[in-house]
Amino acid sequence: MAINPALSIIARQSPLIIERLRIAFPEKTFGIERVPTAMSIKEFNRIARHAPFLGLAWQGMKTGNDARLLSGTMQWRLYLVCAASSGLEARFKGDARGIGLDAMADVAALVLNGVSFPDAGVISVTGANAIVADGFADDNIAIAQMDFTFSFVASTTELELETAGDFKALGVTWALAESDGITPQNEITGA
Repeated sequence: MAINPALSIIARQSPLIIERLRIAFPEKTFGIERVPTAMSIKEFNRIARHAPFLGLAWQGMKTGNDARLLSGTMQWRLYLVCAASSGLEARFKGDARGIGLDAMADVAALVLNGVSFPDAGVISVTGANAIVADGFADDNIAIAQMDFTFSFVASTTELELETAGDFKALGVTWALAESDGITPQNEITGA
């Protein structure tokens, strides 16, 4: 799907968050990718094998009361997964490479909180917790989640969405398989 960039709030925020995290979590050492908010045990097993790992999940949106603007905050969650093979305490304090969950959580909070992106919004860390993955049993893994918001504003007053033609003006296209019996043009215009 493609949408007018001015209105694709989640799609604009995600790469900005990852770019900001890369300042302190280099790609050579730390995996970072989008993950679902509620991961299955299969999904969690996959990311745990790539620890140290940061999983970015979009949680939801809280909007303000201005009818002329779509504004508010997007709620995001960052999963921090750390592995250490040199004892239980190393999961938190760090192993031979110095990577422990305590430092990962501290650094993530400091890198994210209060950062302002021109024309995109401001990030505010709202909380963090140590967590466990139900059904996952590996004493060498430590996990935390960090919640944060990313403010946004998008003007919707000029859109006047009344007809399929108005919707088409948004620039949204859906990549549908021809075998579904629906072409992207049919989906947009309702024809």
